[in-house]
Amino acid sequence: MSNKIIQEKRMKGYFIQAAKDMLKGEGLKSISVRNIADQAGYSYATLYNYFKDIKDLFFECVNDFQDECEEFVLLETKKTPRGIEKIRAIIRAYSKYFIQYPNVFELFYLEKITGIDNKQPTSDLICNFLDKLCAEEWSYCIKEDLVNIVQADSIRSIIKYQIPGLLLLHLNRKNPSDYNDFLALLDKQLDKIVKVDKAAKKIKLTEPEILNFIFGNCDKNFCFIHYTKDEEIANKIINEGFRYVESFYNTAEQVTNDKLHLTHKHNTYKLYGNYIVVICISTNLYNFFNDELKKTKKNISVENILAEQSPILNDNSDYIYFLPKQFVKGYLNYETGKIEINPSYNPNYNPQIFYNNLKELIINHK
Repeated sequence: MSNKIIQEKRMKGYFIQAAKDMLKGEGLKSISVRNIADQAGYSYATLYNYFKDIKDLFFECVNDFQDECEEFVLLETKKTPRGIEKIRAIIRAYSKYFIQYPNVFELFYLEKITGIDNKQPTSDLICNFLDKLCAEEWSYCIKEDLVNIVQADSIRSIIKYQIPGLLLLHLNRKNPSDYNDFLALLDKQLDKIVKVDKAAKKIKLTEPEILNFIFGNCDKNFCFIHYTKDEEIANKIINEGFRYVESFYNTAEQVTNDKLHLTHKHNTYKLYGNYIVVICISTNLYNFFNDELKKTKKNISVENILAEQSPILNDNSDYIYFLPKQFVKGYLNYETGKIEINPSYNPNYNPQIFYNNLKELIINHK
């Protein structure tokens, strides 16, 4: 790092720290470029060498305050067990920070965004801050089946708006006026908000998020589902492709974008496991090979053509086929709502080897 960059970073740090000290102590309305510069020990003209304007400086302060708050939260919650209890502890620590620095709360939540920065990302940065602090724990709760995705999204949305509201009433309207009374009220509200009803843990397969995952772009693809009890197997299918014995339809069921049809299929096959692997093949691709096979008048399944490796024989002398991982959209846990998307998913995947397979199968079936 050059001396010039080091010097610039040091000088910016002086002004940022001066602005932060004044914001904490006096609030936004009482400070100006001149008194920030005075606090830093430099002329106000020097400040403009490092910041476009005062809003640019305030934006840096917002970032610094968030880092400071995050460090405070980490310190306050480091011994708290993971999960719902940790989320509650994070919210309490977040609230304590702003009670300790009410002028920072005013900067974040009461000052018009145009007074800080004209950019929407700054507003999003502030509004999503608490959710960002809790994000890792929500992921943990979903992974451990403590809460499903639908529940988590609902609770997170309530927290995003309700906690700043509680702080606003306490800091600006003294309601409640006592700090301990506020913490008691906060805990009571968290008991109602961050509450997981074990009996309600299962979600409906027809939830919009689930349907969208299974049937997104369904007008362009044929969709199939496969059930398994083991998430490790579901991940293996994502990473290695879908293997099946003799017929693809022995273990995969075609589904259409119809709730009644999907529910019927689900009730029939759900006993095979909580994890549903979703497989999608482009209708254009499928129909092309299907039409080619019809011309041969041979009883060959399209899926047996769509393979990148030759089938192998198992101990029962049955052929095992391998559908490429590109046709695997991902999987979901229908009890928790967890969705895992395959980054390699491409329903239009169409390498040359498919055409080679077609020729070879036609020859072998003559």
